[in-house]
Amino acid sequence: MAKGHWLDPLARRLLQATGHLPRGQTAATALVPDDHEDVVELELLSLKLHQNPWLPLLDETNVRRAAQLGVLLDVNCAPASQWRRLPGMHWQWIDQLLQFQRQGVHIHDLAELEQRLGVPPTLLRLWQPVLVFRFHGDCPCLPPLVDVNGASGNQLSGLPGFDEEQVALLLRERQRGRFRSLVDLQSRLRLPDSVMATLAGQLHCGRGPVPPDLPR
Repeated sequence: MAKGHWLDPLARRLLQATGHLPRGQTAATALVPDDHEDVVELELLSLKLHQNPWLPLLDETNVRRAAQLGVLLDVNCAPASQWRRLPGMHWQWIDQLLQFQRQGVHIHDLAELEQRLGVPPTLLRLWQPVLVFRFHGDCPCLPPLVDVNGASGNQLSGLPGFDEEQVALLLRERQRGRFRSLVDLQSRLRLPDSVMATLAGQLHCGRGPVPPDLPR
């Protein structure tokens, strides 16, 4: 391991916490948690986050520990991949949050987030340790939305979470009628919430291609 790497002190504290290295006075007071087991779990989460920065935070304890380690989620510019990490997050909320970003809507605090999304207060309190509300003058640079009513098969196959079978089904269903909403898309294609969460913020249900003029 290279000298000065940020993981050196983390690995050292983990070994100290598990009794493999003697614990010095400085190391013993460096961490906030007092419980020995909590110290070990905090260090293990540090190592996991180093290996996978997008590690899902599965419960309230993981969220709290991630906040202790400096993990933050900026409500006004976080990508879908960060929102998906939060426990209890629904794909429709992610899609709406990314719509706000495209529109330049800034959310100022937890109360406004609750009002705009309708998220239960208990869930917001669970997320609160990692949420920050920062003002950004410019909208985040997001890729163009894909119109599920007009995109080609090649465009659709390039979307994450869409396999060939799902693309073929979408094209067939589209012949029966336009998709009215992403909820309608999910219902007609029978897509699980996990796939919709991956697609959140990338799709919209437009009018599709303009039909040719019919002879009079």
